[in-house]
Amino acid sequence: MKIIKITLTLLIALALTLAVLGNKFGWFTPDNEPEARLDCPVFSEGCVFHFEEENYKVKSQEPLSANKPVQLLVTGKAKIIRASWQMQGMEMGPNNYRLLSNDQQHWQAQTALPFCTNKRQDWLLKLDIDGRRIAISTASN
Repeated sequence: MKIIKITLTLLIALALTLAVLGNKFGWFTPDNEPEARLDCPVFSEGCVFHFEEENYKVKSQEPLSANKPVQLLVTGKAKIIRASWQMQGMEMGPNNYRLLSNDQQHWQAQTALPFCTNKRQDWLLKLDIDGRRIAISTASN
């Protein structure tokens, strides 16, 4: 009986230690959860955000429209950038884009907003920059 109590106490201590360390180092953060969020009401004017020491700017070449291609532009140092358009609170299916760059500083991709039968105009751009994620909320015309 005494061995069971000692074993149980050690297991509880181990679980608490793992929970504290997991929270500190982000072991239990879901892979799809962004590290940062940004509101960018006028997407064509661009918005700035930071990851550690690096500054980034994201924008579209023209105002967002559901029936036109969206030329997505990102400025900032990176090795790989991926993007996906979703609706606020609604998964829109796969529409993953890989941005291209000649100098690893200026990135672009021709994207499109997913088709929405509800005619909503609230959008969420999910960017993955070298494994770091940001969710940028905006709206189309």
